[in-house]
Amino acid sequence: MSVPEVLQSVFDRIVDHPRIRCTSGWSSDSEGRWSVPFLARLSVAPTDFISAETAWYVVFVPPTKSVTVYPAMIGGISATFPHQSFNREGSGGVPWRAGNPCLDRPAAVFGRAFWSGQPDAVEEKIVWHLERLLIWIDAAATGELAIEGEPMELPAGPGQTSFPVVGFVGADDDLVFWQGRTCEWGWVDLVRLPMAKTTYAMKTFRDPHLVPIRESEWGRKIADAAPAKTSVWIALDSLPVLAPWELPRTWAALSAHLDIQGVHLADVLEQAGINRRRRRQDHGTITLFLGFPLAELIGGAPSKYHWIAVGSVELSDRRTRKNGFRAIEQTRRFLDRARPTANSPLTWLRTVNWEPDQIRTRSGFGMGMFSQRVLIIGAGSLGGAVAENLVRMGVTNMGILDPDLLDVGNLTRHVLGMDAVGHNKATALANALSLTMPDANIAGIPASFPPGTHELAEELRSFDVIVDCTGSDAALDAMAEFDWGGEKTFVSLAMTWRAEGLLVFIASEASFPAIDAKESFHEMDVPPTEFGDAHMEGIGCWHPVFPATAADVRMWSAVGARATLEAMRSRERRCLYYRQGFDGTVEKRSG
Repeated sequence: MSVPEVLQSVFDRIVDHPRIRCTSGWSSDSEGRWSVPFLARLSVAPTDFISAETAWYVVFVPPTKSVTVYPAMIGGISATFPHQSFNREGSGGVPWRAGNPCLDRPAAVFGRAFWSGQPDAVEEKIVWHLERLLIWIDAAATGELAIEGEPMELPAGPGQTSFPVVGFVGADDDLVFWQGRTCEWGWVDLVRLPMAKTTYAMKTFRDPHLVPIRESEWGRKIADAAPAKTSVWIALDSLPVLAPWELPRTWAALSAHLDIQGVHLADVLEQAGINRRRRRQDHGTITLFLGFPLAELIGGAPSKYHWIAVGSVELSDRRTRKNGFRAIEQTRRFLDRARPTANSPLTWLRTVNWEPDQIRTRSGFGMGMFSQRVLIIGAGSLGGAVAENLVRMGVTNMGILDPDLLDVGNLTRHVLGMDAVGHNKATALANALSLTMPDANIAGIPASFPPGTHELAEELRSFDVIVDCTGSDAALDAMAEFDWGGEKTFVSLAMTWRAEGLLVFIASEASFPAIDAKESFHEMDVPPTEFGDAHMEGIGCWHPVFPATAADVRMWSAVGARATLEAMRSRERRCLYYRQGFDGTVEKRSG
């Protein structure tokens, strides 16, 4: 196959480069990738991990126009540096390793203030990657790939894939607790996320004798789940990283590093094996969790306690045998001690910090977490969508009040699905939302407002923010008459006819100002209700169905959720009217 002209032009451009020398021409493989081997020369002094000249491959994939640079299997770097994928051997017989350097980030790369974005043209794009590699290897040799003040990037480890994954949460006193621990190892219960695939959460930490010493704070669904497995934890004083920047590749390397921290892995696994064989369930592999203080910025003080994990760890059970040895307890202890000293490879699992602020990073700046307890009155299409938005945006303690059952006709606009038909809306919605986020604590209250019992009234008084999504004047009057037991933040949300707009009333008082709310709504320039375009649902007593699409409800639920969050920040009384234009734009009007 002839070399494409654009690739040949790249070859011609770099043929006289002072620091790049191609050792062969372009070639293609069975997967349609084009690659060319080359040598890259340092402009700084070499080190033990990177020599004066190293071998590389630049790989181009025509369908996606992607460009990636990999170390060569022969003559390439074998260590893993910061800003680099784990540098294992390549798969499928390719002549390059898997540790491609991260060259694509447009800003703050390798401690540099700013780099222009990569060009789109193929020839320029490839040359751009080669030039960036030269700066990368110089920074690697001088230890400037990660500099003080940059975000901490954890090292890569062998065997890590997207799944299985284990999540953990911390607490404000994590550093104090773990640094003042009375034991260096113990057991931790793992629970499986409901209906998720190979996804677990660290729940209860125990000492070597299985006595609980620390409980992680999770949402209702994880907190109520029974342990799926129990694994071993070891608390360390620092991250177990090997130079330049990678997790240990073998048991022997890990053991040697932990010895430096005063932790003898052979002793831990021997005792763990003894303890587990005393229990009825003593078979199967376990996960080994290693915890350590972690700074969010390079050079900064530790602010969190982080966990990493080695998977598929074997411990001897009561049936373990080894040829040439008697099948006795002494042999099993010997085998458990021998495992961490072997040169067998480690398989690192992906672990993720699921603390509320971490898992909501994608929500953007300014969201934050909200400690207030929120009550949603009305679990219809608007109330359900508003509640879902609030949970995902950081409101995790919520009650949902509604006496009605979900009908098939509700499915056109509701966040719930067919599995909830015939069930109470509030209960079904609470169960569904408790599954949306690991920290969600949502309670369904299948009752009407005002409450009919003293117990329910006391429960409703425990909420800090009351969000009315009923669209009912009668509900506003009932909220005004109810004794809330103190000042509350009130938010009333109501879509106008045909979902043309959304009315929002906010107040922070001891009782809901219903008269003011209704007068404020009346003063808004809201188009009149036209029952002429109403439709009936089913056969029987005529009842107009509120006309609105799912898209309308989702749009106004987003506006309503934002208005609720703003009310939680600024509680001054106000009335707002959001109106949808013919072109889909939204105009905000104040009363």
